[in-house]
Amino acid sequence: MPPVKGRTLQNVQTFVRRRLRVKLQRDLQGLRIVKEADVECAAYHHLRRYIGEDPKWRVFARKHVPITKHYVDLLIFKKEIPVIALELKWDQVNIGKKDRDSLYRAITELKVQKAYWLSTLHSDKRKQPLVKKPEEKNVLFRIIVPLGLKGAKLEDWKRRRKLFRSEMTVGRGRKLIRRGK
Repeated sequence: MPPVKGRTLQNVQTFVRRRLRVKLQRDLQGLRIVKEADVECAAYHHLRRYIGEDPKWRVFARKHVPITKHYVDLLIFKKEIPVIALELKWDQVNIGKKDRDSLYRAITELKVQKAYWLSTLHSDKRKQPLVKKPEEKNVLFRIIVPLGLKGAKLEDWKRRRKLFRSEMTVGRGRKLIRRGK
C-alpha cells in the first residue's frame, strides 16, 4: 500500500473555507448545533477528522496565546508553528471588536498565515462589508454559515431547537431515594 500523502497548508485552508462551511450547515440543519459552544465542538470535530492522524498537524480549542494575551477559539498548528486562527460565533454577521482584536493580534504578533471569523446564522441579518487593514488583506476572512431554511421549515427548526434549549424535557432515569444519615 503506498504511503498516504500528508496534508498541506493549502489543503487545510481550502477545507476551512469551503468544506467546513458545508459540514457545519448540515450540522446546523440537523440540530447538532444549537448554540455557540456546539459550533466550536463541531468545527473542532470536522477539522480533526480532516487532518486525521498526520503527526505534523494539531488543532487546539480555546487556546490561550500568551503573546497576544487572547484566547483563540481554534488554533491550528503545523508542526510547532501556529498557521491558522479561527474565531467562532453564533448568529452574528459582523465581527465584534474583541474578536477583531484577537484575530488582528494573531496575524501581526503570532504571525499566523490565515485568520478566519466564522459564524453560523439562522436569522435574516444583513452583513456589512468587511473593511480590512492593509496587513489583514489576503489574511483575514469572514465565513458565514447560513441555516438555509425559510418559511415553515425555519419555524419547525426553531420549534425543534427549543426542545434542546429552553423547553428541554426531563429524562426517564429513576428517582434516587435518600437513605437516613
